[in-house]
Amino acid sequence: MPGAAKTRIVCILPRLGKNVGGGKIKAMFRRMALLADREDTDVTLLNIQHTCRQKITFAELVAKGILDKRVSHQSIYEMCRPDQMVQTHIGVKIPTWDNRKTKSELNTTTYFQGKTPVMQDAVEATPAGDLMLRRVMTDPNRDIRLKYLDGDLVESRVRIGDGVIKKTAYVDGTPRAKTTRDNKLFVRVEDFGLGMTFRNEAMHHRALVERFFPDDCVVFVDGITTAYLSPAIRAPKILFLHADHRRPNGTILSRSRARIDAFDGDAIVTATHVQKKRLEADTRHAAPIRVIPHYTTMTRRKVETRSHICTVSRLDLKGKPIHHCVEAFMRVMHLIPSCNYLIYGGGVGQARLQQLIDHHKCGDRVILMGQTSDPAAVFSSSLFSLAPTMTEGFGLALLESLTCGCPVISYDVDYGPRELIRPRHNGELVTPGDIDGIAQAILKVHTHHDHYAAACPDSVQPYSFEVYKSRYYDLIDDLQGRAFGFDIMAPDLVLETEHALQTAPQRYKDQLLGLYIRLCEQRRDLGGMYKGFQQMLAQHPNDHRPLVRCVWLSRRLARPKECRAYLARLADRFPQEHARLVTRNPDLLELADAADSLG
Repeated sequence: MPGAAKTRIVCILPRLGKNVGGGKIKAMFRRMALLADREDTDVTLLNIQHTCRQKITFAELVAKGILDKRVSHQSIYEMCRPDQMVQTHIGVKIPTWDNRKTKSELNTTTYFQGKTPVMQDAVEATPAGDLMLRRVMTDPNRDIRLKYLDGDLVESRVRIGDGVIKKTAYVDGTPRAKTTRDNKLFVRVEDFGLGMTFRNEAMHHRALVERFFPDDCVVFVDGITTAYLSPAIRAPKILFLHADHRRPNGTILSRSRARIDAFDGDAIVTATHVQKKRLEADTRHAAPIRVIPHYTTMTRRKVETRSHICTVSRLDLKGKPIHHCVEAFMRVMHLIPSCNYLIYGGGVGQARLQQLIDHHKCGDRVILMGQTSDPAAVFSSSLFSLAPTMTEGFGLALLESLTCGCPVISYDVDYGPRELIRPRHNGELVTPGDIDGIAQAILKVHTHHDHYAAACPDSVQPYSFEVYKSRYYDLIDDLQGRAFGFDIMAPDLVLETEHALQTAPQRYKDQLLGLYIRLCEQRRDLGGMYKGFQQMLAQHPNDHRPLVRCVWLSRRLARPKECRAYLARLADRFPQEHARLVTRNPDLLELADAADSLG
């Protein structure tokens, strides 16, 4: 008896970096490990970039245990590859040589033709295998370099003149695409698999995905950055929204709103209910939104006393204005003489923080502690933590702090702080930029520390690993279990459409609802049309058109109570459309007045 079919999950990421300090990246890697642990499931991390460095970084993250070893890795050229390549003679010609000289201490080999050097290889051991950088020196007008990983040619680079660089990506030794840049600005890409040239990188990626991306998988589109690929993906897909789609003041970027509205996948996932409400109010998304909060495996350490305030964060002062906390602590530190402020982390803002500390001459009370490999020990031994942030998709550091019984003071911003921190219970929220507000919160939490600490355990219960696991597994099971089909020759197309709507992926539901409504209209079935527009309204709560149709149809079906309810909803959500409707149809004012009298 054959075994159960494997579920293939693809997680799209633009590029991998060595720095995984951000909560967004940590959350993505944890989800990959969780899904890889699911029975009969394979997980692939899909890189948009195709370079040796990305392959090496992936291998380094796996070797360090940051990425699960069961997760595989592919670039967009490796996953989206044609069965047969368009023939091309593009490539770098390897020069002939008759002598070579090796310097073992430098791991270099120089090749000569006669006494003239024509090529040089430099070899470096990496977790992904031996990286060989080959320099071809036969053309004085071109700087030609090739990169091999464990003997396989991965990429070549040809520098022409001052600023023109042509890079060719190879898969299994075959050239896949050549990209030309001038002074780092994209010029064009020639794709040998498609046999086409593109003047836009995004259009090139979409063409690759539309032509060659597998259908037999479930796709996680992580963040708005790669959402432009969504329309080209035919497989079931999930858009995970962090916080990179919005400005620090909370408004959604215009380009991000367009991509969210255009997402035709099966689900949008976010980590907080606060973000879900904002998305429902600010976008016209078609896919249903699910809330799946992150989790932490951190456990509280047993300590005898807690004595200091801490911050555990990357030192990026633009997004994490820790200097505000230093200024605030300076204003009240004389009132809490036994309490110091310890800052853990590294980053570009470290020098500025040290300058600020030196300027105020408070180095004995405010101390940069450097990176910590044990944040649980830090949070467990601290009275409370300061986590200033101008934007936060979730805030794993906040959850980790609360898990260790360490209350949190943060800025009142979307989304994590508002979701995790309950003022006067497990921490305090301060208006962004209000340094005096931080100072007052420090004194308040310090004075009533026991009260705040006692509220931490209950506040983190909804963020257990088991809850997280069950929600993701249920989501995958839901997408995998949908057997969608439609028989155009069915004797009753209305009934066939109703059945199809129950199992259809989200991206097909608008078309099916439109078909269902038209079929009911042909039959003069007002009840069926009403039912169809009700479902359309549930799909698009921010669109006034199905709501107006529900007003009319409920009235024609002699359902005054429902008609009044829809009128009231129209007046509340779309006052201009309500005014336009009742102006053209004054008799509807009677229903509106009746609704007011009932209220």
